[in-house]
Amino acid sequence: MDPPAIVGIHFSGNGVNQDLRPSLANSALNRGKIAGQATAGSSMSQNRSKRIASYATAGIVFLLLFVGLFLGIERRRTQAETGAVLSAFFSQEVLNDMQNVDAGRPITIVVMRDPDCRICTHPAIGLESQSWFAQSLKSRARSVSDAWFAQSSRTTRASFFLSSVLSTDINTDLRLPIGAQAVFVNPTELGTKQGDFDARFPNNFGFFVVSHVGLNLTKTEALLYVDHFCGGLCGGGGYVQMRKVNGMWRVVDHHETWVS
Repeated sequence: MDPPAIVGIHFSGNGVNQDLRPSLANSALNRGKIAGQATAGSSMSQNRSKRIASYATAGIVFLLLFVGLFLGIERRRTQAETGAVLSAFFSQEVLNDMQNVDAGRPITIVVMRDPDCRICTHPAIGLESQSWFAQSLKSRARSVSDAWFAQSSRTTRASFFLSSVLSTDINTDLRLPIGAQAVFVNPTELGTKQGDFDARFPNNFGFFVVSHVGLNLTKTEALLYVDHFCGGLCGGGGYVQMRKVNGMWRVVDHHETWVS
């Protein structure tokens, strides 16, 4: 039997045998290709992430623009009826017993613009936390799903929530019975010293804080929130439901949330 062949690697004086150089060159080339592919893959991944981020940003901007446009349309839709709703509320609920007021002096209904919770600490606790203006966004959304609100349509509730949750500033013309007038004031105009308020607004019923009005599609049902502060610890607040009957707004129900 022939002896086994012995395979050897021969080195020349200059290094590796000439026969091995092509294979080494190919190996280096392959490593370069792999590195290039990894770099290209990383670049593609980064570009994909950038595109996703751009699309997400554009989507958020579009959504915010849509919501802003929708809220603007809803606010304009309800604004036309706000004066009539508030006029009916004050006439029926506040001025229904005007004979007990000094007839020689006009009655002043003071409504605070850009309202907030005037009795609230931060965070609100106890009864004060029941005011619409003291609640968190989550609590406000949850409150309009309570059983009492089932009397109102979902459209009315949604309109009330959307109209009131992002903007609180309110100002409109009120038509009140003869002998009564309404003024809308900023919080700073209420005065800081005892007697300032009565001196500026004589013959008043304290002041009121009202939300924007929510309406159904046919504008025959309304929902709003009212806080009333009548001096010292006197006050109360709650939701008011109204309906338009024969072209006139009428208060049909209340849902008291706090009283002091």
